Amino acid sequence: MNILDPDELETLSKKILSYSKSEWAEVSLDSGHSANLRFAANTVTTSGASSNTSFTITAVNGKRAGSASSNDLSDDGLRRAVARAEEIASLAPENEELMPPLTEKQTYARTSAYDARSTDSDWAADQRVKIADSAIKEATAHDFRAAGFIQSEVSHNAYRNSKGLFVADQHTRSTLSLTMRTSNGKSSGWNKRASHSVAQLDSRTAIQHASEKCEAWKSPKSMDSGVYKVILEPSASADLLQQFIWSLDAREAEEGRSAFSRPNGASAIGEKIVNDKVHIYSDPSHPMVPSGIYGESGLSVKPTDWVLDGKLTNFSRGRYWASKSGKAPMPGATNLIMDGGTMLPEDYITTVKEGLLVTSFWYIRDLDDQTLLKTGLTRDGLFWVENGKILYGVSNFRWNESPLTMLQNVIESSRPVVTAPRDGWDGMPMYVPMLYVSGFNFASQSDAI
Repeated sequence: MNILDPDELETLSKKILSYSKSEWAEVSLDSGHSANLRFAANTVTTSGASSNTSFTITAVNGKRAGSASSNDLSDDGLRRAVARAEEIASLAPENEELMPPLTEKQTYARTSAYDARSTDSDWAADQRVKIADSAIKEATAHDFRAAGFIQSEVSHNAYRNSKGLFVADQHTRSTLSLTMRTSNGKSSGWNKRASHSVAQLDSRTAIQHASEKCEAWKSPKSMDSGVYKVILEPSASADLLQQFIWSLDAREAEEGRSAFSRPNGASAIGEKIVNDKVHIYSDPSHPMVPSGIYGESGLSVKPTDWVLDGKLTNFSRGRYWASKSGKAPMPGATNLIMDGGTMLPEDYITTVKEGLLVTSFWYIRDLDDQTLLKTGLTRDGLFWVENGKILYGVSNFRWNESPLTMLQNVIESSRPVVTAPRDGWDGMPMYVPMLYVSGFNFASQSDAI
């Protein structure tokens, strides 16, 4: 099945809305191709690909709305989806938070999130095979067992409402997750890479790091639980930073439901909430991590500072809550960037006096929204570092920590690099540093590998 380009999505969106008899309607469309290769125990296990074009039509009459989704693009299929949405709207209760369609002209960012070469499915498939082959050869040379997943995606998406607003966007995205284990399964190393370009995945470095971690973690020592300085690999930083950015919601804060709530409906905007070295922002046009250009109802996504000089500067704000508070709506971040130092992570770590080097976090769950407290596990490589060198592996821990506290305790950081979270959503492009942090709470030992 061929995917539709932005011009074809525009034509299709007009056709779908032409069938609507409601007061107004909106349609979101997605057309994409996804392909993957999985390997385990030093052999390729599966390889697959899929393509699909689908849409969701929302019909609105007064304060009643109904939605229907379909991938039947025949004229009859389009009509039936629109009719179903209108039927649901007629049965739905009134929604006082339902906002009218956007009519204001939007200015959308120009991004390089679409890598043309990565859309060549045959070439991309060949690259996935080469990556898997290199990983398996590295594992075989050390009597390790390699397992991994490589995925490449091409996505075209669009939004239109019946008042004339239209926007289309396109992305490519590739990820590599790789684990190396010893033949007895008692030592493990892991690495992950992500990019809008298959060619920029840097799989060679990922394979090397996973192999080195697996070797270094043999015969780990047990350490007491407690509070330690930590060196968070960029992927581990990414997991906690993503948890932080997702918590920056105006409504939750102003209704008293978040770590950024203050008395009488006030919020922490303008307050210094973390170390003054911290600058966290998003920018869909960032050259290293280009990302989506529109959000709710077709709102344009702008470059946004979320934390600057340690001060909280912005919340994401939905259209309804914006109308209640008299403030401008603010779509959530579509990428995440954190400024850092000047040294690459592998060079920066040689300057660290002491601490626990965390490869990745796993199974992160909420404990307390009022403090943003989370819990999770370390996995696939935890090490004690002294004077810039890994001395030995350390058995894994369960940790209880808040990303907010973590950012308050930042000591220094490396230069940011393109990375992806292990436990979180890897569809968000991220450019963040290795973080050196004090006071990280490891609550108990864990038998995890």
